[in-house]
Parts: sequence; C-alpha cells; structure tokens
Amino acid sequence: MDKGAEYKYGQKDKSYEEQMEVLDNQIARVQGKLDSLLRQKDEVIARKQEQELKELYQLLQEHNLTIREASHIIDAQAGQST
Repeated sequence: MDKGAEYKYGQKDKSYEEQMEVLDNQIARVQGKLDSLLRQKDEVIARKQEQELKELYQLLQEHNLTIREASHIIDAQAGQST
C-alpha cells in the first residue's frame, strides 16, 4: 500500500492486524444488514405467494374447477401454443 492509500483509508498508524480487525467488524455489520434484508425479502415473497394462492383458489371456486381440471386446461392450452 502506498502512502497515499494509507492516508486515504486513515490507517497510516494502524498495524495490519488492527486494519484487518476494523475491516472484519465493518464486514460483520454489512453482513448483518444483508442477512436482515434477505430475511425481509423472503417474507415479502412468502406473503406474495400466499396472496396469489388465495387468488388462484378464489378463481377455481368461481369457475367450479378442481386443481386437476385447471391443470388439464393449462396443459391443453400449452399444447396448442407449441
């Protein structure tokens, strides 16, 4: 590391071990935030899936369809588009 880089990071007088410890602490904080954001994303995905399943169930009920019947309709439609 050149002297300019040392001053840039404000670590001129710190030992390599101290610099690594500071960086490890910063990484741990960022990792904690990342983990929290990933959990939040998973929760949003789960709520979205739950809502979509409710909507699908309601649609099936409105049309008096079973899952098997809906599956057959979808398969037939997919077969026509190929």
